[in-house]
Amino acid sequence: MVSDLQVKTSPRPQSRLALEVVVPAERCQRSYSQALRKLCRTVRLPGFRPGRIPQTVLLQQLGTRQVWTVALEQLLEDTVQEVLNDKELAVVGKLQLQDQFEALAQRFKPSESLTLAMEADVHPTATLKSYQDLEVEVEELSQDGLLEQALEQQRRSASTLVPLEKTTAEAGDVAVVKLFVQHPENRADDGGNGTDDELASQELEVDLVEDQTAMPMIVPMILGMSVGETKMLPRPQVDQNQGEEIDQQEPEGEEPEVAITLSGLKERQLPELDDGFAQKVSRHTTMGELHHALSQEIETQVKEGNQQRRHDALLQVLCDHLEVDLPQSMVEKEVNTVMEEYKDKLREGGQNPDLQLSGPVLKQLEEASLKKAHERLHRNLALDTVAKAENLQVPDDELQEREQRLLRLLNSSQTGKIDRGKLRTMVKTDLLREKALTWLEEHNTFKVSHDSTSTPNPGHEGTESVHPAPDPAL
Repeated sequence: MVSDLQVKTSPRPQSRLALEVVVPAERCQRSYSQALRKLCRTVRLPGFRPGRIPQTVLLQQLGTRQVWTVALEQLLEDTVQEVLNDKELAVVGKLQLQDQFEALAQRFKPSESLTLAMEADVHPTATLKSYQDLEVEVEELSQDGLLEQALEQQRRSASTLVPLEKTTAEAGDVAVVKLFVQHPENRADDGGNGTDDELASQELEVDLVEDQTAMPMIVPMILGMSVGETKMLPRPQVDQNQGEEIDQQEPEGEEPEVAITLSGLKERQLPELDDGFAQKVSRHTTMGELHHALSQEIETQVKEGNQQRRHDALLQVLCDHLEVDLPQSMVEKEVNTVMEEYKDKLREGGQNPDLQLSGPVLKQLEEASLKKAHERLHRNLALDTVAKAENLQVPDDELQEREQRLLRLLNSSQTGKIDRGKLRTMVKTDLLREKALTWLEEHNTFKVSHDSTSTPNPGHEGTESVHPAPDPAL
């Protein structure tokens, strides 16, 4: 049905759109009539059976203005939904009325048209200053030394932890720690001695070598601590420029503090690299067989890792040529997605996100998620722009095959809840981005250098692929 709304638009900064929506008098009158009939059915008055109240009596009891208010509420709801569903407007996020409801209620009359002022985020328009004939510098992985690194990693995985008698944490130790989240009101009540309301984590083992990257704030603090000692995690320095981009409303009062206590120290006892070790960590019977299997796996990993590095380097250069104004609602949605992905990883590892992500740790994750969200959005929009500019297409059979492949990964209950239209749109978007990436590789050149220090486990953003370390079951 063709809409009877009259909509005028004008662009606003940061991918926002101002809308002037004129609702015709006929629609206002229709909304009033519907509200009146609904109230006659639902309002209860003494002396009248439910649903049998005459309209004149209802108007006398409630007053005309009250009925108009009910009509206006439904009119606004219907109008906003219709504007949101208009694909030509490409609205993302929520529509915001610029007038307070009370002001609109004073202006509303069923016999007259009503003009509504709204604003909303819209899908951003991205432009690329250049996207072909670019020289892309990329540092590729080298296989040199990776076999030795893989074997050492497996030795550490197969090691046993033995308690240490020393009392000071040093690099190479495994620290046994406890985390505590203490709320300000508890500190005030008990003089800082701790209460039952303190939230204590499960005991954690922190490798003071392997976990330096995963826990960049905790590991340096543990180094040099004595067994039994407790330290407070420092509050992170907030980047004011970044902080403005997310609505992070501070809670009232002080934030909870996170304390870490060193409970004990352990050391790793590494097994010898012999045939017994090969049998323990894999299905192979000799070290020679394990060497051969790991070498093949590393070769595959390096090849895939270098492909990923090419994609990352190419997308970084592409984003340097991208001009786009990201709408706030799109950024916030992507930040929430990144945060939930991280929490899911914690749950998969048997950890409680609510426990681990408190105070300064949560703030650091929010800042990292904002940065990652911007990177993802810029990369995806750059690929979408290339796909559109080069008129790239996805054949129906390819689209259907990918769609069916995804459906096979789900159980019957999950499949029944999926919106097939949204699934097809998502699959088509992903395939177009893959084709855009392939096109870009063919139309740009790479200047390659080699990195012999990294393991083939990049986990870069690019196409969101993660290349695992060599499988111990080989």
